[in-house]
Amino acid sequence: QNVTDIDDKIIKRARTNYLFDNYKKEQRSAEAIAEDVMAAMGLHQDRIAAAATDPDKHKMLLEQLNKVHVSAAALQQVRAAGGKVQEAGEQLLTSAEAVLGEWLDREKGSTVTDNSLFMDLPRRFEQEYNDDMARLNVLPPDVVTRVSEYVPEIVRFVQQIIDNGYAYDSNGSVYFDVAKFDAQPNHYYAKLVPEAYGNQSALQEGEGDLSVGADTLSEKRSPNDFALWKNSKPGEPAWPSPWGQGRPGWHIECSAMAGEILGSKIDIHSGGVDLKFPHHDNELAQSEAHYQCQQWISYFLHTGHLHIDGCKMSKSLKNFISIGDALKDNTAAQLRVAFLLHQWKDTLDYSSNTMEGARQYLKMVSEFGLTVCDLSRRCPNSSNVWTNNERLLNTAFDGARSSVHKALCDNIDTRSSLDHLRDLISEANKYMNANTKVNEQLVRNIHAFVKRILTTFGVPLSNNDNGQQSAEGSSLLVPLCQVVADVREQLRSLAREDTTDVKQLQVKQLQLCDDIRDVLLPPLGVRLEDKEGRPPSIKLVDPDELRKEIEAKKAAEEAKRAEKQK
Repeated sequence: QNVTDIDDKIIKRARTNYLFDNYKKEQRSAEAIAEDVMAAMGLHQDRIAAAATDPDKHKMLLEQLNKVHVSAAALQQVRAAGGKVQEAGEQLLTSAEAVLGEWLDREKGSTVTDNSLFMDLPRRFEQEYNDDMARLNVLPPDVVTRVSEYVPEIVRFVQQIIDNGYAYDSNGSVYFDVAKFDAQPNHYYAKLVPEAYGNQSALQEGEGDLSVGADTLSEKRSPNDFALWKNSKPGEPAWPSPWGQGRPGWHIECSAMAGEILGSKIDIHSGGVDLKFPHHDNELAQSEAHYQCQQWISYFLHTGHLHIDGCKMSKSLKNFISIGDALKDNTAAQLRVAFLLHQWKDTLDYSSNTMEGARQYLKMVSEFGLTVCDLSRRCPNSSNVWTNNERLLNTAFDGARSSVHKALCDNIDTRSSLDHLRDLISEANKYMNANTKVNEQLVRNIHAFVKRILTTFGVPLSNNDNGQQSAEGSSLLVPLCQVVADVREQLRSLAREDTTDVKQLQVKQLQLCDDIRDVLLPPLGVRLEDKEGRPPSIKLVDPDELRKEIEAKKAAEEAKRAEKQK
């Protein structure tokens, strides 16, 4: 896993944060803050005009401007009323952070000389990322490479490309010669997105915010050429190289680090679909130029975008959601199932409907595990005889195993795999409900298969999902529940006797039965399920989950009663 901790956006963000924090420490007067904010507004207006072709960014910049206008107007009102001017000035400073930060960077960015501050920001976000991955049950990579720790290797990688004739230095920077590379009979540029060849907007975005000025473009032989090494300007981190003090380009970082670990041939390279061009196409070109090979990567896995309620995730649209935010409303298992129920290469829409589908899927798995566990308790002497019913279920089991395997071989189709598991669970439930004697081993084998596939997919399963219950619960709680269940069943039998003299007693007995099921046992995490003509099922579940189920059931019954009365 590559960690990009040297990048134009990181440099600018770190520098802006540093300058703004220092500005706040100066504790300037409200008048001085207002004066600086007014000066910064001109630069912000220029940024708004430049973002006219990017609706999301344009909207975000306008919102930042409006926040400043509101706070500036509030400051004027407080000043006119003789109120707490300094407090209003500090509020203006908070509202104008984005506007003032850009202006401070333009005015003083070149004076920043402390390289360590450029490392602090990416380290913090890398740690947040790793923490989020752990919470999602994502296994850590075997190798992590950081750009800041591989600069000498990157310099050697660039020098080899120059030696092979596919790059040139210009004014302390090094650029990849796209035309020369593409002219070779065994090479061609933009393999992944041929139609994007020459797309200047995408190419400039790939070069970075600090590397798209007129002076930089004049250094290139062609606008299609891209930077392998950048001459560091004042206010940017720098490392020594044969071409002078500088820093790596974005694209070369990934090639050099991955090549250092994996060599001249890589099987699988993953990344977002938006990175196809120019980033991954540039990686391919420079790596094939370095290794003098025709194919550096065998397979790319480009994952689809994440949308929020049907819209592209964007801070300007106020629909941006972090993993931490998502985990406040959902479990890691629910999030993983939501992803698994979609093709990894397609757009995923994160919405209440998407998450409800994931919750229902996990509930189905959990209920199946509880039913299997309950079956073992109720039927210790299950049948080992294979009738036609067992043969039909086993045929469905074999079919599911084969179908899951085929789905995973077909471009890692997890969605179809989960559909096959759902169908298998449905068949197993039908079998258990329709037969008084069941083959416990067959059902347990099916549950073990479901559990194995979900575990392979990284879905954290609770005890309920596993069909397991704690040793304490099994040894202490279940026997108690069995006694209560037996007493309750006897009361129900008495109440059903056709004895009109004790009608009132029957009503009370039935009410007691309901209270045992709905009032006394749920706080213990015990769900009692009535089975017509059979002993009741006992399932140990989360008490809060059970309480919510009962409340929802009562609400539905009350709504039905009210509707009937109406």
